[in-house]
Amino acid sequence: MLRILPLIRNRSRAEVKLISRYLLAVLVFNLAACASMQTVSVEGAMQNSPPRGIDYGSLVKVTTLDNQKAEFRVTDITETGLGGKPGFYAYENMKELKVEKSGESNTNWTGILMGVLGVAALVLLIDNADSVAVCSPSPCQTSNP
Repeated sequence: MLRILPLIRNRSRAEVKLISRYLLAVLVFNLAACASMQTVSVEGAMQNSPPRGIDYGSLVKVTTLDNQKAEFRVTDITETGLGGKPGFYAYENMKELKVEKSGESNTNWTGILMGVLGVAALVLLIDNADSVAVCSPSPCQTSNP
């Protein structure tokens, strides 16, 4: 982390803003990559209701046999299908079923988020350091040109 200080210290305000925005974009990209869609076996869903990995509130994508697509949050789970705001979809009419699956890794996302936010705060502090003066215990000395 200390290696980043020399990289930022001698930069212009515009460059520091660019670096800050880049760090924010990387953070948003990483957080968005945490969730992905996982295919659920339609045949398995017909045999084992409710389908494995699907709960009330799960975001699902359904492709029907006639290639209609729907994406919705599950509000109804029965032995014959899944329901949500756009309607009810029977397993026997599904060609493909996908469910949003959060990343299940041992990665400590809270720690990563705090680290990135800490670096962003450090960048902002260094960016504003030009206007900060420590004048303790006597008044600040200003140089007159």
